[in-house]
Amino acid sequence: MNLPPAGLLDRATLLHDGIRLEASGRIDEAVERYREAVVREPGFFEAHANLAGVLWRVGEFDRALAHARAAVGLAPEHPQCVRMLGSTLLQLNRVEEAERELRRALALLPTLASAQFDLASCLLLAGRLEEGWSWYGKRWNDTARTPRPPFWRPELEWRRPDQALAGRRLLVHAEQGLGDAIQFARYLPKLQSLGAHVVCAVPAPLVPLIESSFPGVQCLRADGAVQADLHVALLDLPARLGTATLDDIPAAPRYLRAPADRAARWRDRLAPWQGKFRIGLAWSGMRRQVNNRNRALALGHLAPLFDLPGVQCFSLQQTDAGHCTDTQPTPEQLVDLTPEWRDFGDSAAMVEQLDLVVSVDTVTAHLAGALGTKAFVLLPPNPDFRWLLDREDSPWYPGMRLFRRGFTEPRPAQVERVVQAVRSSRVADPRP
Repeated sequence: MNLPPAGLLDRATLLHDGIRLEASGRIDEAVERYREAVVREPGFFEAHANLAGVLWRVGEFDRALAHARAAVGLAPEHPQCVRMLGSTLLQLNRVEEAERELRRALALLPTLASAQFDLASCLLLAGRLEEGWSWYGKRWNDTARTPRPPFWRPELEWRRPDQALAGRRLLVHAEQGLGDAIQFARYLPKLQSLGAHVVCAVPAPLVPLIESSFPGVQCLRADGAVQADLHVALLDLPARLGTATLDDIPAAPRYLRAPADRAARWRDRLAPWQGKFRIGLAWSGMRRQVNNRNRALALGHLAPLFDLPGVQCFSLQQTDAGHCTDTQPTPEQLVDLTPEWRDFGDSAAMVEQLDLVVSVDTVTAHLAGALGTKAFVLLPPNPDFRWLLDREDSPWYPGMRLFRRGFTEPRPAQVERVVQAVRSSRVADPRP
């Protein structure tokens, strides 16, 4: 997309082009367009609001808040501006203030789907699960962000535990990312215990892992016809199965298992490093994920792990990390077997053979947690709702330890805390 210089554009065109750039993932350019619009007309509240919505994505949290406040100051009764202020406060973990502004936005416009979703995230981040899941169920109101699958029919949706499932074919569909599918697959056995014959619609790379982990669960193939008595979205299950408090979370130490043939193959594949403490590393999620700029870190920051005594590091990086892969370790420092993966059956089988996974917030962290492999997860200053606030453990994954980065903390300092945790627990000692 070729755009004329910003100086030749009027304010409305600047805003429109900023929106287009943002939608195409060109965030830095979108920031510049919105900034030019604000400079051109300081009272342009829509530009202030849009600028607030992208600045936190590039780590400029305080400036995002300043522009969100400016937008509300210019248009105090504009629902979207008030919602943007609430959303920006949420990114700063100021959940009480965020909740107040998001509820005010919904008082101004009760059907504002973005405010409904943000309020759900706010409540869930605060650990208020019952009300949070209730609001999260309204995500379907935002048809652009969360479209219904083509097979969805309201009269066939399974909505509550007392709705009989015995002997019925229930289609569970994953409507979000791979990490979400892995995290919430834990609810499938509960549906089976209610008598359902569970059929899953999940991304194809997850099919072997899901079927090997949950006997009796079948997954649809790409050419499979959708035939079911009832259906339900995977991320609606916490609400519909009564996860009202943190204590209600079904948190088995392990609920996923690699296919047996893959497990045997990867046991042999990693045998040359028997006796080493084997650590898997993942340093970036999908580059277009809305918060990946805050989540990801440079591979070079993890270099102190490469040379720890008795340690062998392995790459678990499943997607192109772009500029985050800022260094090229030697094959001895970082073994990369990911080209041998066909799907998550292989990645799970490899992770099962590791002693520790060190990962940013991406699917790899969820995979390690679900497999019961010890995991150190490096979180950004603005964590996703599932990681809650302040705590170093996770009620979703008993074997996981969380390393949170403060808003002003450099990434190397966060990694150093991980390195010290490895050293102090003596997990880096060579195995006998």
